[in-house]
Amino acid sequence: MSRIARLPMRESVIRRTTILSEKLGAVNLSQGFPDDDTSAEMKRFAADAIAGPNHQYTDPWGSPALRRAVSRKLREFNGIDADPDRNLVITCGATEGMIVAMEALIERGSEIITFAPMYENYVLQSIASGLTLRTLEVAEPDFGFSKAQLEALVTERTAAVLLCNPCNPTGKVFTHEELETIAAFAAGRGLLIFCDETYEYLVWPGHRHVSIASLPGAGGRTVTVTSMGKTYSVTGWRVGYLVAEESLTNELRKMHDFHTVTAPHPFQAALAKALELPGEFYERMREEYWIRKETLGKALLNAGMTFYEPGGSYFLWCDYAALSDEDDTMFCERVLREAGVAGVAGSVFYPNASRNPKRLRFTFSKSKATIDEAARRLGAWRARGAPQ
Repeated sequence: MSRIARLPMRESVIRRTTILSEKLGAVNLSQGFPDDDTSAEMKRFAADAIAGPNHQYTDPWGSPALRRAVSRKLREFNGIDADPDRNLVITCGATEGMIVAMEALIERGSEIITFAPMYENYVLQSIASGLTLRTLEVAEPDFGFSKAQLEALVTERTAAVLLCNPCNPTGKVFTHEELETIAAFAAGRGLLIFCDETYEYLVWPGHRHVSIASLPGAGGRTVTVTSMGKTYSVTGWRVGYLVAEESLTNELRKMHDFHTVTAPHPFQAALAKALELPGEFYERMREEYWIRKETLGKALLNAGMTFYEPGGSYFLWCDYAALSDEDDTMFCERVLREAGVAGVAGSVFYPNASRNPKRLRFTFSKSKATIDEAARRLGAWRARGAPQ
């Protein structure tokens, strides 16, 4: 009799689409990572780190230099007072950070409330952690929700609320009032808050990023999860971090230690220097992405789709209902094979939905040349009369 565990896991649709698009020669706008080089500054920091004595294990919870740099950044940018020795864990990206938080702090068999559409990883991480996601489907076009909707999802097994701010896939930036609603709800029910802030520096005009852990009464129950790879275009370096109150951090450190021991030491040293970069670095990054967003958005509109104007992140959440009644997986496949442009079917981000959302997600995180080629292909596809 087999004793092999059979979890209802699957491959990531997003990463599988990346592999398929490479095989088909498609422009890959499915997976959210840059396809051009990182900056000269980041290369220099990495070269200096490799030239230095940074090649052995560092502290399992992160190199002291990076923890000190992150602590300063959190105080100045996020309004979070985090002691580098008591409130921080450096992880192998936000992906490891989130599953460490789930496994370390929530009893198996518990439930987490989250918002749909939501990042695909949370579904698979919750399965691996023995948890159940209960999803609140937010209302377009502002992706709003109410406290009553949150309360309706509570059961005796509810342990936490999970949000992504700015949100992948929609680009929603939660308002101060919405974050206060979540914080008050969690406090009233004795729940933890997990907040993924991977895209905190990618916030567009008219919107402001607020860390929920900076709100009164929220810091003691919040685990902030962040990736550094997206901000600095070094997703292959695999460095992120967790921020939490000391008693929570102690549990996070234990679980992280036995997941990966430590994130790559040279890249931790390099990212400690990156956190000293001036504000102009981030302004230039946002300006470059905005140009790419405008190009892709225009091409999608010309192809017959509409999209939600993102408040943050580098994704466009697109509506293709005017073009086709097809299921989103079928339409996404059509765009991939006929236009040669890879996106992600919207249903991937609705784990408990029974309906077809008629949405696709495209990323504008790619190089200007890649975005220009995607725009050209979408234009040619539309000119041929597609969809047919």
